[in-house]
Amino acid sequence: MKPEKRLHPLLLAIVFLTTIALLSGCGSKNPALTSAKIYLDLTPPDYDRATEQLLLAVAKDSLSGEAHLLLGKIYGEKRMYQEMLEEFRKAENCKLKPEELESLALMKSGKWTELFNSGVELGKRRRRVAEMRLELLADFSRYRELKDSLRSVSSDLEDAGRLKWDSYDKYIQAKPALEDLEHMLDQKGFQHYQLAIQLDSTRYEPFFNLAGEFVDKDELDKALDYYQKAYQLKPDDSNVMNNYALVLLNSQRFEQALGLYQRILEKDPTNVNALVNLAMIYARQGETERSLDTYSRIVSVDPEYMDAYFNRGLLYLSQAQGMMPVLKAYKDSVGKNKKDRELASRYQSARAKYDQLFLKAESDFNKGMEIDPRDKDTYFHLGLLYVGRAQLQTEKEKQAQDFTQAEESFKRSLELDSEDIESMRYLGFTLLSLKKWEAASLPLEKLIRLDPTDREAWGYLAIAYANLGKKDEAEEALKKSAR
Repeated sequence: MKPEKRLHPLLLAIVFLTTIALLSGCGSKNPALTSAKIYLDLTPPDYDRATEQLLLAVAKDSLSGEAHLLLGKIYGEKRMYQEMLEEFRKAENCKLKPEELESLALMKSGKWTELFNSGVELGKRRRRVAEMRLELLADFSRYRELKDSLRSVSSDLEDAGRLKWDSYDKYIQAKPALEDLEHMLDQKGFQHYQLAIQLDSTRYEPFFNLAGEFVDKDELDKALDYYQKAYQLKPDDSNVMNNYALVLLNSQRFEQALGLYQRILEKDPTNVNALVNLAMIYARQGETERSLDTYSRIVSVDPEYMDAYFNRGLLYLSQAQGMMPVLKAYKDSVGKNKKDRELASRYQSARAKYDQLFLKAESDFNKGMEIDPRDKDTYFHLGLLYVGRAQLQTEKEKQAQDFTQAEESFKRSLELDSEDIESMRYLGFTLLSLKKWEAASLPLEKLIRLDPTDREAWGYLAIAYANLGKKDEAEEALKKSAR
């Protein structure tokens, strides 16, 4: 029998120590990193102990990209997003293996989605709280049914404990908490969008949503900054272009808005919203013909687009009213110089142009009323159109016909809005022009009850009272018209 071989005691000790070293470091130069991986492989992972080991690992080797990467992953799982970003940056500054780079990209993409979706959800919650605040302002008896919703909305916020939802009996007591909750949700949503941007500044979505949040708060300058960034990243996106252009328009940056709407229409010539806003810009810049042409494009795309008819009618009305001083001057001159044929020809030419504008405005307003019979502004402006022509008529019968049509339009406007002061004033004037003194006094008396400082109404009322034989009332009204 061969004698049994035994290891020398010293050799045995060396082998044992080597085994320990292999178990603890697996050949790694950073045992703490290996220990952290073991904790991370547990089910569930022990993030706290893994974090302790990883902090030791980076203390020993600050250039350990893998250690920074794993720390970032742990901070992300704990939703310590700012710390996560810092570790990811440090990992990127280290020399990472291809598989580590791929892992980092996947983690950043996943956390971007998480933060972006969180920003969206926080924005929805903020808007819901704003709605509940207005509902409670109108009727605080609903607080009991809304209280649980408020508690649920605020439950995951750090400072939710200071919102004492069970202790409010009146709106004035609950208002600070409601406003505080809105602010907390707003700030957290903003932070999450900003963190998403830090993770990936090439994605346009956080910029676009942040711009929308600032539009909701009527902070248009900030909204423009974010829309501009979204547009730079996604210049062909129709939603980005339309929203950006609309805020430019509302901020009265007409030239920039104009260029953007033209670009939108190059891509989509039938975009009605873009055409409407383009027409408005032309009108504000005094380019009336371009505005009219654009409204005509709109109705060719959508023949039932009521606002296009109304706005085009307003432009024709404005052009017609602009001609009235010239026409009145011509009419007076022709009356004094009946043999001046050239003067008469000029008057006839100007009157023919006015009549064309009148018919176009009348047609558009009638089409608008056909589409929406309850739009009081259309009736009011149609009344103005008839009042204007009535003042140019040389035949009393035609003049009476125009005033009668104006009367019907203003009455219809008041049927739809009985408190409309402008309709009352013009109805009173129209009835005076028709010598309906008693009828004229009624809307004018209602007007001065609503606005006792309206000097024009007092003047019209003085005329009505005088013709009704109410001398004292007429004198008093005349005095008030002169104040």
